[in-house]
Amino acid sequence: MNQVVDFFVRLFDTSDWPPRWHCGKWTEFHGWLYIISDLLVWSAYFAIPFIIIRFITKKHDARFIRLYFLFAAFILACGATHFFDAVTFWFPAYRVNALIRAITGVLSWITVFYLIKVLPVAFSLRSSHELEEEVEQRKKAEHKFRIFLERAPDGIIVVDEAGDIQLVNAQTVKLFGYGRDEMIGKRIEMLIPQRYEKMHPFRRFSLFDTSQSTQMAEGFEMFAIRKDGREFPIEMSLSPMETDEGMMLTASIRDVSEKKQLEKVIRETNITLERKVRQRTEELERKNKELEQFAYVASHDLQEPLRTTSSFVDLLRKQYKGKLDENADKYLDYIVQSSDRMKILIKDLLDYSRLGREKEKRQIDCNAIVEQVKADLNKVIRESQAELRSGKLPLLDAFPTELKLLFQNLVSNSIKFCRPGIPPVVEISAKRADGGWEFAFKDNGIGIEPQYLERIFVIFQRLHNRTDYEGSGIGLAHCKKIVELHGGTIWVESEPGVGSTFYFTISEIQ
Repeated sequence: MNQVVDFFVRLFDTSDWPPRWHCGKWTEFHGWLYIISDLLVWSAYFAIPFIIIRFITKKHDARFIRLYFLFAAFILACGATHFFDAVTFWFPAYRVNALIRAITGVLSWITVFYLIKVLPVAFSLRSSHELEEEVEQRKKAEHKFRIFLERAPDGIIVVDEAGDIQLVNAQTVKLFGYGRDEMIGKRIEMLIPQRYEKMHPFRRFSLFDTSQSTQMAEGFEMFAIRKDGREFPIEMSLSPMETDEGMMLTASIRDVSEKKQLEKVIRETNITLERKVRQRTEELERKNKELEQFAYVASHDLQEPLRTTSSFVDLLRKQYKGKLDENADKYLDYIVQSSDRMKILIKDLLDYSRLGREKEKRQIDCNAIVEQVKADLNKVIRESQAELRSGKLPLLDAFPTELKLLFQNLVSNSIKFCRPGIPPVVEISAKRADGGWEFAFKDNGIGIEPQYLERIFVIFQRLHNRTDYEGSGIGLAHCKKIVELHGGTIWVESEPGVGSTFYFTISEIQ
């Protein structure tokens, strides 16, 4: 410890050693060669740090600045050791020389450790070749962007935060009639009518709102103004983007003059069509009411003379049956039969005209409807030994009377058109369909030929002789009208000799 203190106390003392010229046998040439070499090394080591420091002061964004300073200090310290080696030829300041060498050694190892830390980062940096390739790729991308921008079908305008136009494409020039030089650097308001000055989309869509910085606003509809002062409708989409020059707003502008004209034509056409449809609907409703009223009145008025005719025919049969010849009795039977058929036809026609007059719907349990039909057709079911099966049926909002008549007609038809000697079986099921329910009435009857599947739903259409199967030919027409009253459709699938399945839908959306 005493030696260390003594070292620094006598740091500049040169009395312990002779000058270096007197140590050994230096020749004039050898000594000066040593001195000049050390001075040359020192001067070079002295110049290098100043060059590095000057570079750093000019290159403000230089990386690894600490490494540059460490190199500068290390080289300067190395140069100082050579300088003191030359000085000791005249002034043997060996203590100072030893201190400088110690400082140089410390700086050397600090530099070594820092190099170990920095070199992996430095080697991970891209080479000049890679940087040149990146610059080339960016140039190509920029060229492609320029081509895309110029060929875009919409006008594209880039506006800075101050609202000044920075970029326009060829379509913008075509839309507005200005040259590029006339728009670049000018305010965006030059393209917008004065009435939008305070509330145009460029103001409403704040560029400084960070919550909107990555959002795109579409579908702004307004008017723009051309160079000649004419206004035209446009549709505009706005999108903000961050650039090195700050936030920019990109506007994509489309002339919608033709679209607006077409919308106007469509709107006027729709109004005309709606008016015509309303008139036609009113006319059809009026005619339907007139037809319903006519059918009701006609069938009602026909019943009175028919009753009179039937009464007189009955009197003739009671008084003269067996008193006239055989042909007369046969003619009277024909008249009675025809009168009875006419009564049935008039009654069915009257019922048909009344369908749908009850406009109030109620919630109906279809399982209860099936039980009512069984009760009403009990005699027919017992006589024909028919079996009526049904699964779990739904609750419906429907017209009660009409729905019961629909079920009853389909069941009675299945029983009536059974195969001889085979008891009829009717299976009723229902399943969910789009917006409602689909029902199926399946039987094991005589079936229907394919060419008659559509014809059977037409009023007064019959496929069999009256002697084979009774009926007026109006039952399935009733079914079709009832189903349509409930917003559905009816159809049949059948195989002759095997049976038929009648399908219909009841809509829940009416």
